[in-house]
This record gives sequence, structure tokens and C-alpha cells, in this order.
Amino acid sequence: MRKYLFLLLTLLAVSTAGNAQISYLNIGYCDGRVSKTVHKEFCSSEKDIWVNGAIWLPASDINVCAGNELRTIRAGLAQKISIDTMCVWVRETLDGPNLAEGGMGKADIQKGWNEIQLNTPMPLDGTNTTGIFIGYSYHQSSVNQGLSVFLTPTPHALYLKHGDGEWVDRSDEGLLCVEGLVYGDNLPKLNLRLASIDAPEYFILERGKMTVSGIVKNLGVETVTGFDVEAKIEGIDEVYTAHVDSVVAFQDVKEFAFTIAPAIKELGAGRLTVTISRLNEGEDLNMVDNVATDEFETVEHDYTRMVFVEEFTTEQCVNCPRVAGYMHEMLEDPAYKDVVLAACHHNGYYTDWLTVPCSSSYLWYYNEGGSTYAPAVMVDRYTTGRTPVFNPSSLAQLESVVDSRLARPALVSLKITADIDEDQSKVKIHVNGNRAKENFTVNPARITVFLVENNIKHHNQSGATGDFIHQHVVRKVNSDWGEVIEWNGNDYDYECSLDLRGDYVRENLQIIAMIYDFDEQDASKSEVANANTLHYADFTQTGISDIVTETPADMSIYDLSGRRVENPKKGVYIVNGQKKVLK
Repeated sequence: MRKYLFLLLTLLAVSTAGNAQISYLNIGYCDGRVSKTVHKEFCSSEKDIWVNGAIWLPASDINVCAGNELRTIRAGLAQKISIDTMCVWVRETLDGPNLAEGGMGKADIQKGWNEIQLNTPMPLDGTNTTGIFIGYSYHQSSVNQGLSVFLTPTPHALYLKHGDGEWVDRSDEGLLCVEGLVYGDNLPKLNLRLASIDAPEYFILERGKMTVSGIVKNLGVETVTGFDVEAKIEGIDEVYTAHVDSVVAFQDVKEFAFTIAPAIKELGAGRLTVTISRLNEGEDLNMVDNVATDEFETVEHDYTRMVFVEEFTTEQCVNCPRVAGYMHEMLEDPAYKDVVLAACHHNGYYTDWLTVPCSSSYLWYYNEGGSTYAPAVMVDRYTTGRTPVFNPSSLAQLESVVDSRLARPALVSLKITADIDEDQSKVKIHVNGNRAKENFTVNPARITVFLVENNIKHHNQSGATGDFIHQHVVRKVNSDWGEVIEWNGNDYDYECSLDLRGDYVRENLQIIAMIYDFDEQDASKSEVANANTLHYADFTQTGISDIVTETPADMSIYDLSGRRVENPKKGVYIVNGQKKVLK
């Protein structure tokens, strides 16, 4: 579970005669980037009003720049329409007096970065104890949506005030594109920042090991060739150490990882703290930014995970064979064939003869009923954004998303059995299993059971060459949104029946069951906890008329798909004799 501690300092370089020369460093949260995307939710729709935005920087990030000057402030605009005046400022408090300021008129205001010099440079002497606010204000004569914001929640990175209203901290929604530029001859030499760490969401006691990853960025002039890290788990006295050999040059960002075997004995929530304790080259000038924390949860054990990939496709979609090819290639790969399941919903770009009602229902996942398209996929219905639906640009991208899901422990199991009735018109499905943690979903866990058919010849598939074959086609479902599981302690048993149409090719049938979270108000909160499958060859048949242990000479033996068997092994067969047919 990665929690980002965003970079406050980014050193910028200009090239002179082939050698990197540092002209300034910037202090802020946007890492030198500016957003030109309009986010009207942060702006004012009033006329003749001042709009104000700011960020706060702690004293440690100011004092590491001691001996230099803050000379310029960059202020980002997503839009410049109707803005006639713009000013920048530095303050100790949001409503306090300006410690430094500068401004520009309408003719100089630009969309994107506006670089405004302070009227008087602000010396940084290393004695700051309160931190500072860096901000900008602009006057709009009419409606404007000019604030430049990245939708990345970052502490202390987005304070807003409209007109005569109060300052509001909206840092849990994004970060403002504003930063200060520091110039001088004493820019910090050794300053490695621990930008983030990522502890696994769950520590599995049965496994006994935890791999921790992190990201560092070199904010100093000198190259760092390695560093020591210390890991400490709250409530445990032992400190776990590791050395990382990594060359991190000026401005470089590097990932690292190390594995520990913590002596955790209690189940439940835990907190991990990682510290960069030493650099190969000497003392780090700002140890405050060398520490990061993350939370995890300890559980006793987990289960084998099966990743569930759903594809939106239709015969009218000229690009759908491309993604179908990705799916086929991935499922043929030994690394994925036994751990990835697939189901195809024939919808998204019109419909076709294989469309079923549930596939229309699942269009809700396109940003809760927004515009739809195909080809598209959902991987475990998981997303960190607003919708789990995306169009994979390559097989590598699809596999990368699947890999990230395979790395996540599964906290619930599924075992499937199926019985076909005597007249082959209905299949009764039984799913049972266990959970390793009571609340492994946010909302009550639901189970969905699909009947899928493979090897269906197309009618008129756009964009296909040769004899295109449809795979993983959803035929039936127990319920579009599944049914809430009833638990008996940590165990469950679930049964349902699905009708079998006469045109279904029995030997091509497959059952897929998945357990997932579901929030009917939010399409982004439907993460699949685990899934499993059962193929037709493993279905059992009910209504057996006789048990035959020895086969008379005048009888022929067939398997349940109608293929003749010469040397039957233990199992169920159709025995065709002169007087009657037996099972």
C-alpha cells in the first residue's frame, strides 16, 4: 500500500560546455511540472473576484537551502482567460503580511508557468522555525477556471481562498502548481530524499517474510553511490537493516527493495517506519526527509489467487481482434494459463448476437454509465482511478496489470463442483470455501457465477482474418451483481442453478465463480477478491440409470461428449447395447 510523501525539492540543471552546472533549485510539491487541465471544482465562477492559492513548506526544507536566496516564484495557470492581474508572495501565515512579493499585468500572463521575480530577493539564513507559505493570487474580471492543480492528494499542498471567504485546506484532493526558485553558491551537496515506501498490504504469518520497496530522489549536487536503510515495526524492538548499492545522480529517481523477516506474532494492524540512516558519501544535510512510514495488516495465511480478466468486445468492433489476441497469447503462456481466467461481455461498441443482459448491465463500469467503447478490459475490476475499464495498448501492458494483481494475497478461497441433470437442461453449481480475514471486503462480499462457452465460430467479426473463433463468451449468470454471501464463521456454501440451452456445445462450457466487493454508488469499488473455474470435463452427471462394471461384448462405450472409448478408465460412460442404453 504505497503512500507517497511528495518531493519538495527538485534540483534543476543547465548544461554548460558539457558539464552539468546548477543554476537554481525549486522548492514545492509539483516537481517542476505544471498542469494545464481545467479543474473547475477548485475555481470560482464569480466575476470581479480575487482567487488565491498556496502551499506550505516545513522549516527543514527551507533551512537546507541556507546561504542562498529565494528570488523567483513560478505560478501555474490552467487558463488565462479574464485574468487581468497576477501576484506572487511568501508568508509565515496564510493571512499574514508578505515577506516577499512580486507581480505582473495582463499582457505578460500566460497559460502554464508564469515566472515572476520577487521585488526583493528573500535571503535564506537557515534559522526558520515555522515554515513558509508560497502562493499566488489573481484577479478575474469574469468567470475563470485558472488554478493549476494536479489531482494527487499531498499534505500541505493545496490551500484555497476565494474573494473574502476563509482559507480552506483541500490538500486531500490535490496539489497546487506553484514553486519557489532558489539561487546561490551554496546549494546543498548531499540531500537524498526518501520519497515513499511501500509495505505489502498484508503480512502473511505463514510466509514469515516481508518485502519492502521504496523510492529515493537525489536533491543534492553530488552523486550518491549507496545508502543504508533501517526498518522498524511498531511494537517490536528489533531494527532490521540493509545496505542499498545504487548510483543516484543529481535529479535521479531510483527504486529499491529489501526483504525482512519480522518477528510479528499478533494479527491485525501494523505500522512500518523506514529511515535512510547513512550515505556512502557522508552526512545527509536534511535527515527530516529521510523517513517514511506505511501501514499493513497481519493475517495468518492466504490462498492461491486467480486473476479474473473481463473483456468488452463485439463483432462490430474492428479493433477487438487485437485485444482478443493479447488475451489468447497471455492465456497460452505457462506463466499465466493456470492463474488467469477470462470472460467476454459482448457489448461496449454496439451489440451482437452473443450479447446477454448482464453484459449491458456492466456498461455501468465505464465511469458509472459514461461513454463506452471496445475493445476494453477490466482486471479484477480493480482501479486506482474512477473506472476499472481500460483499453490495453499492448500485451505487455495487460500482463503488467495482471502481474500486479497476482502479487496481491487472496484472502478467500473458492472450490466449485457442478452437476448436470438427466435431460441435460440445467447445471447445478456448488461453491464453497473459507476466508482468512473477516472483513476482507469493505462492503458485504458477493459471489457471481458465470457460465462461459468457448470455441464459438463468428458470424461476421470486423477486423478479423481467417476463421475467427470467439472464446470465453458469457452465456448465463446467477445474478448481474452477484448475491451476498452468508457466512458460517469463516466458511461459506453457495448453490445456484443455470439453464443450459440446446445450442450450447457442452464440451466447450466452463463455470467461473468470483467473489468481489461492490458499492452500487461507486464503479471504482468493485475489487475481485478471488476467482476460480471448473471446465465441463469435470462436471458430474445426475440421473444415472444403472452401474455397469463389466461390459458385454455386444456393447459400445462412449464418453459423455459422445466419443467412443476403447479402453475406459474409472469414470462415468454411456454404454450402448442391442437392447438398451446404460449410464
